[in-house]
Amino acid sequence: MKGDITLKILEIVGETVVNTIDLVGAILSSGYGASYGKIQYELSRRQSDREIKSFRKKIYNQNKQKYYNLIYKLKRDNLIKENTEKNKKYFVLTEKGESKLFDLLARRKNKFPENIYNKENGNNLIIVAFDIPEIEKRKREWVRAALKNLDFKMIQKSVWVGKVKIPKQFLDDLLKLRLIDFVEIFEVSKSGSLKHII
Repeated sequence: MKGDITLKILEIVGETVVNTIDLVGAILSSGYGASYGKIQYELSRRQSDREIKSFRKKIYNQNKQKYYNLIYKLKRDNLIKENTEKNKKYFVLTEKGESKLFDLLARRKNKFPENIYNKENGNNLIIVAFDIPEIEKRKREWVRAALKNLDFKMIQKSVWVGKVKIPKQFLDDLLKLRLIDFVEIFEVSKSGSLKHII
């Protein structure tokens, strides 16, 4: 019927604010004589695609801005500088930047594993004793924190007891921190004078 296409266009425009390009594209791709629903579907798909592209562009621009802010900060702090060679720009570390890099790498190397492990109650009493040298004070503090998190009780600063199965990950971390030679773990199957502690 004459005027159907006009009616469909007017209904769509009346319902929402429509981008002309989306509307024309929806009508053309729907084909002559398409139903209102088909045109509405095409229009909705195009608007959705436009919104997705707009969102992606926004995220890209935000990430791009973060990158430029980071580069600006590194230059401002004299950690990197920009050089040009044969019309190509590139960044190099300054002396201060090299020093910072070595500090960060050393910090990462000396980072301690997380000392929170899965706890599993055991039947026998476990005694953990350690004699970690003063030079490794931070590692000693790490061991104490790990044992406390495993619900061990302190008898002395370097002797702890508990009825908890020692997690394999804890042993792996002791190995990684090169503490195996300084830590002794005993399992007691008969109760004795430590019975009142547990």
